[in-house]
Amino acid sequence: MRKTKFILAFLVFILNLAFGLAQQFEAKRVEKILIQNRSVYLKGGFRASFSGASRISIKVDLPPNTIEWYYSFSTSKGQSATKNLGLGLQLASLLADTSTLTSSLLSKINVPTGEAHADIYLCDELNIDEFIKKVDNHGGTYSFYREGTVKSTKQAVVQIDDITSGTWYLGIKNPSTSTGLNINIEVVAIVEERTIIEKTENQQKAELYGNLAMSHYNNGEYEKCIEYCDKAILEYELGQVLVNKGLALLMIGKESEATELFIDAISVIKKEPNSGQTIEWAIKCLDNIILFNWNLKSARNIRKIYQSQR
Repeated sequence: MRKTKFILAFLVFILNLAFGLAQQFEAKRVEKILIQNRSVYLKGGFRASFSGASRISIKVDLPPNTIEWYYSFSTSKGQSATKNLGLGLQLASLLADTSTLTSSLLSKINVPTGEAHADIYLCDELNIDEFIKKVDNHGGTYSFYREGTVKSTKQAVVQIDDITSGTWYLGIKNPSTSTGLNINIEVVAIVEERTIIEKTENQQKAELYGNLAMSHYNNGEYEKCIEYCDKAILEYELGQVLVNKGLALLMIGKESEATELFIDAISVIKKEPNSGQTIEWAIKCLDNIILFNWNLKSARNIRKIYQSQR
């Protein structure tokens, strides 16, 4: 018995290396606050020529695996008290229910009403220096990215998803020549975190039997394939194994039984982290069967069902 366990463990190790089954990952999107609610006072452009500043820059270091990032801001006339933006908390609340932040969801983010206009430019390091030097007031120019830039705006939530790595700068400008403004701004990144899904001994054995089943299927040994699929299912139910058994049943003419199994497999596949890949793999396998067995109507019907699960 101990020898059998050792052989199974060794085969699991070899097949993991061969088929990349050693680890599976679960991806989760979380918020990371890069700039906590920051309050800045900017003088009007003319008054700033004597003292103070009408422009500032905020450095943003994007963390690894950033999917997209946001900043929200609100303005006040004069040196007003700090406004509570709470962008990070609001994004965290939205991500608790979904991994995709749609425009309709983002519209639910609350931003305090602003009172004065501000310009915010997304720049790289070279151009932010030119922005701060006000080269545009002396016939010069600086470049900025249209995505992430807003002009003459009192309050907003700004989404950036084309630029997701590196170091960037938000150049904030008071466009008024005389009236000062206070701006509150917060910057948050949405980062994809991957955590390892640990497998039990039963899962590993199921994958071992599943790979042996696939080997027999590829050799045209469909009865043997079904035998090893059943052994795998006894250990742990895997969507790919259920599909593999269904394929073998189709090949030996048990179309009704195969159809039922393919339908049952969908609910299992949907619970797995790699569900999309398994669905695509099943469709490709069915394509191969249909190519050489066009009269196999059930295979075409099953394929339509799996296409609808994409």
